[in-house]
Amino acid sequence: MVRHLARAVAGGVAVLGGDAARAGDGPPAIDAEISYVGDSMASLKGERGMRYMGLLDMMADVDGDAIGLDGLSAHVNLQWAHGGAISGDVVGDGQGVSNIEAPPGLRPLQAYVAARIGGGRGQVKAGLIDLNDDFDEQAVGAMFLNSSHGIGADFAQTGLNGPSIFPTTASAVVMRWTEPGWSVRLGLFDGVSGDPDHPRRTVVRFPGESGLLMVGEVDLALDDDTQLQLGAWSYTRSFDAVDGGARRLSGNSGAYVMGQTMVLSRGEQRLDAWLRLGIANSAINPVGTYLGGGLTYGGDRSSWGLAFAHARLGDPALRAGAGERRAETNVELSWAFRLNDRLTIQPDVQYIFNPGWAAGRADALVVGLRFGAVLF
Repeated sequence: MVRHLARAVAGGVAVLGGDAARAGDGPPAIDAEISYVGDSMASLKGERGMRYMGLLDMMADVDGDAIGLDGLSAHVNLQWAHGGAISGDVVGDGQGVSNIEAPPGLRPLQAYVAARIGGGRGQVKAGLIDLNDDFDEQAVGAMFLNSSHGIGADFAQTGLNGPSIFPTTASAVVMRWTEPGWSVRLGLFDGVSGDPDHPRRTVVRFPGESGLLMVGEVDLALDDDTQLQLGAWSYTRSFDAVDGGARRLSGNSGAYVMGQTMVLSRGEQRLDAWLRLGIANSAINPVGTYLGGGLTYGGDRSSWGLAFAHARLGDPALRAGAGERRAETNVELSWAFRLNDRLTIQPDVQYIFNPGWAAGRADALVVGLRFGAVLF
């Protein structure tokens, strides 16, 4: 999610050059970027209030080929989150109207080494890894602010502290293999991200020390402009039943399918669409079914988008009182445009039906302004 975020709102990559970062006259051994994203959001209907959230993103990539370590690379990503919580403190929705809302603090998102295999067709990486960097990527939906358009609500809700995604990740091993027209990814993640009792704390364990989260995905290129994504995930450990009983249940698993395509193209402008459906074991997780998607239109400098995110509680969650309404639905209208190669602004409007699945909570209207800047 955050990798897409940096690309979408910042619109560029800064390169750390200089003789110290180069091997001979070849490419730079280190590419670095520092970017900042800020969201100012106000709820004008339902629970009213205003919050500001910010995220400073610091990334560095080391190219082993440039320093004689052929086939090897490394990536480090540190983030400093600060500000308030528009969903947690004001709106009360379950999906998250700002995908940079997080407990304040400085923490690593990723720190891994990677090796090319199979003549460059494959890659294996190990370390602290953001699951959403490899799995359940919604490329068309990446421009939107709602968190469900980064990773589906069915998947994002899972685990004791969420899966290995922003803002708290876990140690993992991920393999990717790519052939013309298709690719496959397999991941083994530690089953607990960070420390559920201390959400600001980063904890690095050996993958499997707290059980495993296993993820697999196949991506198919149906043609030059149409892609299909099929994924499945499963935890090895057991979890408490969502209905509040004393039972421990195994089988915390789910699956998702996502399709995206270019509908039309006119010069540099294009209309893209995507649709994603996900399911999760509703005996363990509140959200049993998720459906999201939308349209974007624009080019390199400016893009409009309309999207929806529909998260449905399962019957066990309803019986347990996790919510009185079956579904929470978010509709988002957004416009992102780059002022220059380093600065982007994005007005945004979201309407949330049944926020938090609560019968006593009025629908919410949230307006916001995001700005992103490449600082280095």
